[in-house]
Amino acid sequence: MKLKNVIFLIVCLFITGLVHVMSHIAVKQERRDTEIQYQLNPSPVPPDFIRLFSFGFDGIMADHLILKVASFIGRNQPVSSREWDEITLIFEQCLSLDPYFEQTYLLAQGLLPWEAKRPENAVSLLDISRKHRPWDWRPGYYLGFNFYYFLQDYAKASEAFLEAAKIKGAPVLLAVLGGRFAAKGGRTQAAIVLLKSMLNDPDIDEYREKEISDRIDALKGIMLLESAIKKYQEIYSEFPESLEALIEKGMLDSLPANPYADRYFYSPGDGRVFFDMVR
Repeated sequence: MKLKNVIFLIVCLFITGLVHVMSHIAVKQERRDTEIQYQLNPSPVPPDFIRLFSFGFDGIMADHLILKVASFIGRNQPVSSREWDEITLIFEQCLSLDPYFEQTYLLAQGLLPWEAKRPENAVSLLDISRKHRPWDWRPGYYLGFNFYYFLQDYAKASEAFLEAAKIKGAPVLLAVLGGRFAAKGGRTQAAIVLLKSMLNDPDIDEYREKEISDRIDALKGIMLLESAIKKYQEIYSEFPESLEALIEKGMLDSLPANPYADRYFYSPGDGRVFFDMVR
């Protein structure tokens, strides 16, 4: 009798476990099918006119659209080019509804330049957030990063970093990066002027003041050397073989001091000067 009860219990447990496993598989399959079928279906309304259809609930509609994008991306399914177009349109609609909404530019930066390989779209959206959030240095930082890393536009990267660096509370690193890319992008003089204006901030701390002052000195050294190299090229129709040749030929009395190293770094092939070894 006891043996029959044990066998019956084992059979019941087996059936219960089997039903549980099959139910779990069925639920997962149904969820997978639902995820695959989920479509964005964005409103075709142009971003400039989307507010006409929000009936005063701009922020709520922007929240809804962002959640829609997040849910769609959360499917963990490949996103087609057409779907990236739809996602970009939704981001544009969100910023038209609420250009102050932080989550829009954060999600756009996290997706468009990296996943979609569309840094230009991210730049356009970040510029909207930058203009409407003048107290927030992050849109300008992301702009500068995209210009540098994805688009290799050093002049615009420098401009974005330096503008963001002027915002109260921005890391001093932005001014340092702005100065670096200004030298690479041919905006050295403009960077010096902007960095000098930052030194006039009455709230500037000692560390920030030193970092900015060192960067100004480094950029001034580059300008001096580049001017001498240009004069050398005009006379000899070639770039000097080394910076020391500028002294030998009388273009300079001495080489300027580099606050970041024991010398400036020079590329005789194109006549470019750097204050560090990072190109």
